Amino acid sequence: MKRCNLCRLSRVCNDLPGVCILIPYLTIAVVTVSLGYLFVTQEMMT
Repeated sequence: MKRCNLCRLSRVCNDLPGVCILIPYLTIAVVTVSLGYLFVTQEMMT
C-alpha cells in the first residue's frame, strides 16, 4: 500500500488508505454538528 503523507497516523493510514481523506471532513462535521446542537439547545432554553 502507498504510504500516507497527509496525516500523522501513518499506521492507520497504511491499513486504511481512505482514512487520510476522511479525517479532516469528519472533524469539520463533528465540530459543525456540536456547535449547531449547542446553539439549538441554548435557543430552546431561553
